Amino acid sequence: MKFIEKFEKFVACASVSVMAILVFVNVIARFIFNSPLAVADEMSCYLFVLMSFMGTAIAARRKAHLGLTIVTDKLSPSAARKVQVLMYLIAAVFCLLIVIFGIEMVMSQYALGQETATMQWPEWIYGLFVPVGAAFALLAFLSVAVKTAKGEE
Repeated sequence: MKFIEKFEKFVACASVSVMAILVFVNVIARFIFNSPLAVADEMSCYLFVLMSFMGTAIAARRKAHLGLTIVTDKLSPSAARKVQVLMYLIAAVFCLLIVIFGIEMVMSQYALGQETATMQWPEWIYGLFVPVGAAFALLAFLSVAVKTAKGEE
């Protein structure tokens, strides 16, 4: 699992770094050359999707997701742990649905030959960010659910 965690962090950091560079270059192009780069906007949007899913996975492993603990604070530690496991499993099911529908979306994009608006690249390449990113989040939620159920965290 350490490799997966490092990979998630690398992809998230790389996505943010490339987005920052693209946005900076776009600002320069807009104000100095009076000609914005449409490629920068398009790539930034796609990278934001990937970064969001990787951030979700990282936050899940750290148990850093926002949550309302008003109910679990009033429960016994054993009952609170069971509720937490249930919540992680619900999040995992949600991620599984995103994976399934994301794969259907990518297959549709491929079959229809859809291309990105600016770069005219195959849309399915970037569409893959959705099911792949959701799969990482799914694994993270399942991992945390198992550890919580065992009482390791």
